[in-house]
This record gives sequence, C-alpha cells and structure tokens, in this order.
Amino acid sequence: MPEPDTNPVAEFDLAAEFAAELAAAPTDERVYRVALQLYEPTRVAGVAERAECSPDTARRHLTRLVDIGVLDQVSDSPATYQRNESYFEWRKRSRLEQLSTDQLQTRLTELTARERKFRDQYGVDRPDDVDAFDHADFDQIEDVWLDLSEWETVRRRIRRLEDVRQQRTGDFPSEAA
Repeated sequence: MPEPDTNPVAEFDLAAEFAAELAAAPTDERVYRVALQLYEPTRVAGVAERAECSPDTARRHLTRLVDIGVLDQVSDSPATYQRNESYFEWRKRSRLEQLSTDQLQTRLTELTARERKFRDQYGVDRPDDVDAFDHADFDQIEDVWLDLSEWETVRRRIRRLEDVRQQRTGDFPSEAA
C-alpha cells in the first residue's frame, strides 16, 4: 500500500504549474499572459524577463497589445507598459451584454442575496463601514478582510450587471436622484 504524501503542498503548487505552462506557450502568448498582470508600469526588460524572451521580441508584442487596447504605454523613455483597465471593463460588460435578460436577472438575484448576507453579517450597508477588528480576534482578522474584499467584488458585479440591464431596457435612474 502506498504511503500518503506527507507534503500535500507539493501537489498543489500553482506558481510552479503556472510557470511550467507559461514556459511551454508560444512567445506571443507568454508576453500576453505577462501583460495581463501589469498592474504597475513595467519596463520592456521586465516583461521580457518574465516572458523569457528577448527585449526586442517583447517590445514587438507589447506594441501590438497597445495597438489593440489591452495595454497602455505609460512612458517612452524608458518604454513602460501597464494594463488598460478600461479595456478589461469594456470586455466584462461586452460579455454581460451577451446574456439573456433572464440570465442577467438570475445573476443579479444571486449577487444581491450575497450582498444582503454580508450586510446582515456585519450590520452595515457597505464594506468600507466595517472595522475588521470589531468582528474578529487578531488571528482571524484575515478572514474578515477576505469577506470585505469579496463583498466589494459582489458590489462591483452588481453595478456592472445593473448598468447592462438598464442600458438594455432604457431604464436609467434620473440625474436628480
């Protein structure tokens, strides 16, 4: 009988799995995957190193990603690049616009129920109004922070879904409200 693995983390090493998958991908795919993670302005050399390609190759692919709107070129000398967040927001909304009205309503119902659960759990209307130390001991504070992060994500998704629903129905809130 084989012995159980004494190191379960070794089986679930996401970073190593991602690195291996990235290394096996074509160069343009590697640069694209690195580009998706550029939340801060990053120089060509940094992208080339992470994508395991030459700086000239990285620059060529980065220029193409700027041309199609995935990235913004933040500076010229040295050339630095960053994710174009408006592109990703547009992409998310575009995908939501493809959902049927029933699918939109189902997602809205699920998310509003989840938000209601957070409101009830923490006794406030917004995650910004929560003092995490009022809801957990020091050793459990991270759980509260994770809840608050998830709550904020739920609120963003509700706003996005509601915007798409309103756009579809022409049911926009008045400017005076």
